[in-house]
Amino acid sequence: MKSFRRFALFTTLATYFLIFMGGLVRVSGAGLGCPDWPKCFGRWIPPTNVEQLPPNIDPAQFNFVLAWIEYVNRLTGVIVGLLIAATAVWAISSFRRQPRIVLPAVAAAVLTAFQGWQGSVVISSQLEPVVVTVHMALALIIVSLLIYLTQEAYYRENREAFLTLRAPRGVIFSLGMLWVIAIIQIALGTQIRSALEILARKFPLSTSAEWIGKVGLLNHIHTVLGVLLVAFSWGVAFSIWKYRDRMSALMRQSVVAMVTLATLQLFMGLTFIALDLTPIVQVFHLWLASLYVGSALLLYTIFRKREAAS
Repeated sequence: MKSFRRFALFTTLATYFLIFMGGLVRVSGAGLGCPDWPKCFGRWIPPTNVEQLPPNIDPAQFNFVLAWIEYVNRLTGVIVGLLIAATAVWAISSFRRQPRIVLPAVAAAVLTAFQGWQGSVVISSQLEPVVVTVHMALALIIVSLLIYLTQEAYYRENREAFLTLRAPRGVIFSLGMLWVIAIIQIALGTQIRSALEILARKFPLSTSAEWIGKVGLLNHIHTVLGVLLVAFSWGVAFSIWKYRDRMSALMRQSVVAMVTLATLQLFMGLTFIALDLTPIVQVFHLWLASLYVGSALLLYTIFRKREAAS
């Protein structure tokens, strides 16, 4: 089980790297860096200069940097897909009598295969905002399944880390809600990013503050929800932290990680606006939010284990 747990953890971290790459593709505008799929300009390895382009391709479409950013993203996606498939095969072959191990591993593999197909839809739709948002939401569900799988494997070796403190009243439900709200918040952010891109093309002479103002209600909801999410996270953490003397190290580390990530992602969101929508800040804003989703889910599953053992 120890080797499997380490492999599942490695796969989870690799998936988080893929989410980071996806954010980089988004903000760099490399989503159509390769205009076809699964090949790139009709080649399995992208061209390095216009002379290598097929004769039916307009050279104006080719941008070396964007093509290779998108290509590295796709290559990372293939590697992560193979890792998730290997995790599922390992789970089925070695732990077939343990559904809490097999089911999340198989579900992650099936959703990853669907995600691969959905990636082609993203390209063919010319980055339609709704399709991009679905792509992002699927990635968060896949990484959540891998986190659940990893903690299940860890639980079988370290039960005492889960069975110290029983969750205070209402905390398990609150943590589940934080996980759901965080995914909705990321989906709203993806929609806002798409709206800003459209506004930037439509009003190229406007400032970033004017583009944000034109987004309207969606931006206000995203901002208010972000502040509430941070406040709610601190409230839940405080209700747990009162009993820190009875908590395991895993519980304490998970609580600290959740409130730290919640605060940092809000700070990055405000910095993103203050720095005129600097792309690299947006990448980390999105990535920290995805890490927050994982931390809230981890804490939720820890207390669910303790509740089930009562």
